[in-house]
Amino acid sequence: MKNAQTDSSDYAATLYLWPQRTLYIGFIGHLSAMSNGAHTLLLGLDRELSVKVGEETVDARSFLIPAGVTYTAESHGQRIACCFLDPLGRDFCYHRQHMQPHGSGLFLNTEHEGEQLDVLAALFDSRAEAGQALEAITGLLFPSPDEDVNGYKPDDRVRRVVDSIRQDPVSNISNDSLAEAVGLSGDRLQRLFKDATGVPIRRYRLWARLFVISTLMAMGSSLTDAALSAGFSDSSHLTNVFRNMLGMSPSAVLRRSKQVRILVGQEP
Repeated sequence: MKNAQTDSSDYAATLYLWPQRTLYIGFIGHLSAMSNGAHTLLLGLDRELSVKVGEETVDARSFLIPAGVTYTAESHGQRIACCFLDPLGRDFCYHRQHMQPHGSGLFLNTEHEGEQLDVLAALFDSRAEAGQALEAITGLLFPSPDEDVNGYKPDDRVRRVVDSIRQDPVSNISNDSLAEAVGLSGDRLQRLFKDATGVPIRRYRLWARLFVISTLMAMGSSLTDAALSAGFSDSSHLTNVFRNMLGMSPSAVLRRSKQVRILVGQEP
């Protein structure tokens, strides 16, 4: 599906939205302190990025950042690729085995960095559509669907809860109701869910709502209308959540201008 906001060649970034993953490629400013609701692969297309965790700043071209880690990032005014990975951790396990663990809790310098940077830069330059982009990065940023990923141990109960939230992120279904549907106690589900995704259920629900917001705005909705439709009390509530999870205001990424394309696609 194509939801480009403009056909102008003068643009700063593309935001790709797929059901399980999100990819931002382009220019972006300083990212204030945030704690993502998904595991994140972050790459500097043109130069090293600076990522700060606690009091330690690390410079590298590629970072794997576990969900829930609080950090700030500086792009130095250059292009980045920021990929929010699948919620169940398969992508995270795939990348972790090809990167170097760091004392900050991050993983650095993927073995496939050169190829990844080349492909991502080509996507930016060619203004690839969502389907073309997904095809280009499958097997490189995302493991192929049939690939056996070392260390990945899926839990079908957590998957069913994730699917339930993704299908209806606006509803505030209680944790106990979600747990009962998969045959667990509320406390047991909370522990399993955080072990699998890196974040609590409530935080993942907010993360899923941000996907709804992005999709609605790609289709032309105003920020206020999108916020209300996605279950936020008002645009101020959305802005606070957005800034906490993404390090910027929603208008900085989702502004309806010629500078940012938002494309919605499907996954196999």
